[in-house]
Amino acid sequence: MTAPAVPAFPMPRRHPLDPPPQYGELSAEQPVFQVRTPRGEDVWVVTRHADARAVLTDTRFSSDPKTPGYPSYISGDTPLPPGFFLNQDAPDHTRLRRLVTREFLITQMEAKRPRMQAILDKLLDDLVRQGNSADLVTQLALPMAATVMCELLDVPYEDHRIFVTLTDTILDRSSTPEQAEGAARELMAYFDEVVTAREQKPTDDMLGRLVAQEEAGRISHDEFVGLAALLMLSGYDTMAQMIGLGTATLLEHPDQLDDLKADPSLYPQAIEELLRYLSINHAGLPRAATEDLTVGGQEVRAGEGVLVMINAANRDAAVFDEPDTFDIHRKDPQAHVAFGHGFHKCIGLTLARVELSTVFAGLFGRLPTLTLGRPLEDLPFRHDMVLYGVRGLPVTW
Repeated sequence: MTAPAVPAFPMPRRHPLDPPPQYGELSAEQPVFQVRTPRGEDVWVVTRHADARAVLTDTRFSSDPKTPGYPSYISGDTPLPPGFFLNQDAPDHTRLRRLVTREFLITQMEAKRPRMQAILDKLLDDLVRQGNSADLVTQLALPMAATVMCELLDVPYEDHRIFVTLTDTILDRSSTPEQAEGAARELMAYFDEVVTAREQKPTDDMLGRLVAQEEAGRISHDEFVGLAALLMLSGYDTMAQMIGLGTATLLEHPDQLDDLKADPSLYPQAIEELLRYLSINHAGLPRAATEDLTVGGQEVRAGEGVLVMINAANRDAAVFDEPDTFDIHRKDPQAHVAFGHGFHKCIGLTLARVELSTVFAGLFGRLPTLTLGRPLEDLPFRHDMVLYGVRGLPVTW
């Protein structure tokens, strides 16, 4: 008898808006199962909602890529710079996260809604002025997300092409180690210039306030550079992909879109459902076990890697009725883990909610006849990127 073959990861999607069906098929036989990454690593995959929450709140799982067993398929070969607290454990994670927590309070983000609306209105004016068709990714999603983050960090919008291009290279799983490392070096050099300029002439904004934290000894220069890069990259690419995929999803469900147009107060609920349904992190949240432990009845040994598939957890039938159905009237969409869970939960979740609700309400309010210019299945989806999305979204109105 030979042992069953370990399935290859990543797994193919059957429908562009649904996670791979193999997750459900494999977890039905073994709730926590192993896969083999393109780098030849065997790692455990967690797909159930309860198991995902358990792993993400267990300090025996490390977020540090230097921990033995950490899935290098996700982290790549390029060492993460200091300040990337997303990939750090306590106490450094706690210290750095606290420095910016207050910048993302709900009152702070709601205060930025009028400015977000003004940015959106200008982009929509430009769309309408040029005719009745456009690529909503390049002409709305990308510039909207980039402008919001550039203004939040007071970085020149003219520079957005620098970090957009470099970020794409780093997050593209098909990039060679040399390409990814070169792009990361160039990206850090750019943010080093940004931070150095702010240190020399502090301003009254997020990065300016971090200068005071540096002067107080709470953060080093190199950590400051890494933190600035992390804030920009995590706030830009995630929003751009959610705007593109979210628009496609709403257009694919015209009856529910009609409900939103008739009652815009439904948008906050619809945003939660979009976050649950799409869950754009489709590469998994990587962790490494630092002790022998049990997850979902499966023994995981110290030094073994784990991928928490939040897109699968958000389709768990034990938590969500008819989980593969998109339903803006769902009673419990906020139970999703699209922002992660526990001490590493996304710090920008309020920013995301405010920006997405502003964009979708404004877009469909201004262009109520918006339709897809090509069938959903023919769109160029980002299967090869860490964050799922769509590269182009042709629309007409």
